[in-house]
Amino acid sequence: MSPGTAGWPGERRYRIGDPGTESIRVVRPLEPSRDYQVNTASQMRFSVIIPTFKRAQLLGDAIRAALAQTYTNREILVIDDGSPDDTRNVASTFGDAVRYFRQENKGKSAALNLGISASTGDAIIVLDDDDLFPPWTIAKHAEALERNAAADFSFGRFVRFSGDRPPSHSDLWDEEFVPTHDPRRLVVKLMENCFLPNPAWAVRREAQMRVGPYDESMYYSHDYDMILRLARKNEGVFIDEPVLYQRKHVGYRGPSAEETFKLDTVGKWMKYDAILFKKLDREWSLSDFRPFLDEGLSERQEALALLQKGVILFQRKVYGGATRALTDYRRHLRDRSPDLVELRIATGLLGCRYGITDLVAKKSSSSDSVHILSTHWPLSMRAAFASQIRWRVRRALTVGNVGYALDLAKFSWRTFGPSATAAILGPRYSFGATEWRHSH
Repeated sequence: MSPGTAGWPGERRYRIGDPGTESIRVVRPLEPSRDYQVNTASQMRFSVIIPTFKRAQLLGDAIRAALAQTYTNREILVIDDGSPDDTRNVASTFGDAVRYFRQENKGKSAALNLGISASTGDAIIVLDDDDLFPPWTIAKHAEALERNAAADFSFGRFVRFSGDRPPSHSDLWDEEFVPTHDPRRLVVKLMENCFLPNPAWAVRREAQMRVGPYDESMYYSHDYDMILRLARKNEGVFIDEPVLYQRKHVGYRGPSAEETFKLDTVGKWMKYDAILFKKLDREWSLSDFRPFLDEGLSERQEALALLQKGVILFQRKVYGGATRALTDYRRHLRDRSPDLVELRIATGLLGCRYGITDLVAKKSSSSDSVHILSTHWPLSMRAAFASQIRWRVRRALTVGNVGYALDLAKFSWRTFGPSATAAILGPRYSFGATEWRHSH
């Protein structure tokens, strides 16, 4: 019986969401079973890099999680980014089991680059100082990479938990959605939503060397930048298991140069995501945005790539780049009706995980892109663009924010027109990328 089927020993399942779009959250036991074992005599050696800054109170848990791995052909490196607390002493309590390095406070990217240069493993995996690995994590990565020689990296699911102590079974219910039924390229799915934080993937050393070091100017979103660079040329291999327990807690994060209280990090993520995607807009080719693994770039593939690029940049609030891409796509569309694939891609337009309050409030930076959405599109495309207004209105009403729900409806009416707004808010509206975005 596979872990994904009902009846896996000790698992618990939670149904979340509305009928038709609900998701199933699966919680599996913390203890590894024999099914998680892999040949520990394997020749593949893993380097576990733990970058840390002012987290002495949590660092010990992360190190213990790395030491508890069932796969023993590994080394553990702790990279102290100039912590002023007891970090050195915490690391020293583990003796020769941990290699400790210290640098002046330069940020997490610099710490990771130091760790990579000091590591000796065939594969590299990062563990954040406040997170934990289940005991089977490295074994699963080793098995996946050994069985898939063409994969540059392996990646799996992760589950969030809260608190200062390691989680119990009941704490592990908040599993991040991974769009496994979405047929598009991994890099495109990641550009729409980063469901792979650093510790959720392991990368072969040669692939890491090929894409280059972490960008030390990126104090945030550096791991997002890295996984996009890896996935740009390779699909990796998916592990359909939780390989990371990600801790959510109150505290400070970031280097001294741009430190922020963790409750206030959304603004930082938005800022650095925009920096990242402006760079991709400038430096990546149109082919990098093509949604499918077709070779070459035919006229149709070019149209799909332009639409996909416009949707991604709009989500990331790079409105200038989005406007250019959507304008070029509209020329491809001409007088024909968009097909089902185009409509499904278009439904991602308002999918920004940071919200669309800037659009609703008519802030100047988004005004030109809103205008480009308002003119000369077929009704089916306008309805697809507007489709995520529906769930946003429902969520606002659920929490009692009637005013914002009305503002969303007015924004849709103003931007996409009364017919499209009536269609997506009507009781029978069901079109969307359900097969892509809401299926495990």
